[in-house]
Amino acid sequence: MNKSFKLYKYKKTLILSTLVTILIASFSIVMIINQQSKTKQNKILATKQENIRKLADEKAVTAAKVSQLANKSSEKNKNYLALEAYKKVLQNKAEFFSTDNKRNVYLNDFLTNEEIFGAIFKVTHFTVLDMVGDKVPEVVLELSVGNNNPICYEVLHYMNGAVHGYNIVYRGLERLKTDGTFWGSSGAADNKCGKLKFSSKAYETDILGYSQSSQGDANLTISYFINNKPVTEESFNSFSKKQDGKKDVVWHEFSEKNIATELSLN
Repeated sequence: MNKSFKLYKYKKTLILSTLVTILIASFSIVMIINQQSKTKQNKILATKQENIRKLADEKAVTAAKVSQLANKSSEKNKNYLALEAYKKVLQNKAEFFSTDNKRNVYLNDFLTNEEIFGAIFKVTHFTVLDMVGDKVPEVVLELSVGNNNPICYEVLHYMNGAVHGYNIVYRGLERLKTDGTFWGSSGAADNKCGKLKFSSKAYETDILGYSQSSQGDANLTISYFINNKPVTEESFNSFSKKQDGKKDVVWHEFSEKNIATELSLN
């Protein structure tokens, strides 16, 4: 009897132990499966997020390209309008607003009305360049009298669908560069380097550097400035050398052929 009971008890314990082992193994398997499933889901989620990021980047690049093309198209259209307007003015087919005469005039009338310097002008040369950095060109006319020596310039600027003209004396627009910078002089020691800024009624000069003389009791004193700050003569000479090293504009003879060639988009 005791042996049978002990054997029964042993078998019961063995069965319970086996069941516990099976339960633990089953739980472990479930945990492993869940972990693997979670890892797989995380990978899927990460892949989806990466694809979304790539798609967003592609959309951003596409939008930037579309915007760039639109800007180029807009710039090209504005350039075309400006060049066509200049061409008509130079061909005496359209008026421009003279800020000196304070009215709209045809070029031929402007040249012959003797309202500026009491002289009759003729255009000897012209150049086309972007003077203010807005990617829309200006046209500078070299005006001469009698012996073809230039006496002044008429700068044509396209603004709000119209051409405006600004008269500048010869010594006020010397050594003109392709970036729109130039030198102006009112004396041997009084020189300024700058760029033009235009409004509908007048122009201003944004001065980048200048030298200024003052006469004392005994001698002449020259002061130097860059960006409106006093500098040494050596620094100013270095500034001047760098400025003079820039590319000069190309002056073209004033003719119908050159007008057609230089005032075209090609």
